[in-house]
Amino acid sequence: MRKVGRNGIPHVCIILGIVLLVSAPLTTFSQKEANGQRFIQITGGLGVSAHLNQSIANYINALTYPSPDQKVSDVSSASEFFVVPEIQVDDEWSVGLEYSYLLKSYNVETGFPWDFTYSAHLTTLFAHYLVPGDGYWLKFGGGIGYAFGNLREQFIQTGAEESSRASGPALKIEGIGNTKFDEHFWGSIGLDLRWVFAGKFKGGVQSSAPAPKLNFFSAGVKFGIMVQM
Repeated sequence: MRKVGRNGIPHVCIILGIVLLVSAPLTTFSQKEANGQRFIQITGGLGVSAHLNQSIANYINALTYPSPDQKVSDVSSASEFFVVPEIQVDDEWSVGLEYSYLLKSYNVETGFPWDFTYSAHLTTLFAHYLVPGDGYWLKFGGGIGYAFGNLREQFIQTGAEESSRASGPALKIEGIGNTKFDEHFWGSIGLDLRWVFAGKFKGGVQSSAPAPKLNFFSAGVKFGIMVQM
């Protein structure tokens, strides 16, 4: 197998650029609305999700020939880190752009051990219906976006590795609760459902195993800190 270096930097730069483009006008809007009740918020945090990707599980099992008790399950947990700029556009609605980084690893201990690292950069343009309260916000909504995925496969015995990539559309729905700590700092907890339809990974190990896909469903919970301006 040839060794392929990791090269996720272009995707990160593109995504961070989009976030900055969305965030930059928010400051101007905040100044214009300073006398009103409309908010600008930036939330960051982490989460964990139940992650269903049958294609990845089938690929790993076909490639590594594990014993029955070592087979990779279709459903597993995954970690997620996120940042969200959001702006209120009227009394009942807000819009924003979420960037999330999802990370999942699989260690297969067969006669020939493998390490698989599966990650995805996820962007979502969303709208929220707002329910205000005394010291809290409730938000319900969802949106559409795009996913950039990377699958890294490393053969532990030799250290050789291969990388493959996929990208495609995504859909998300969610409910979020924000609790006020003080004038600017709030706590955030959210529940979400996400579907990604990105298709086959390109590149990677050449084998007779079915090609893995960046097609998955996840249900997750997220915790974060929100700054409101």
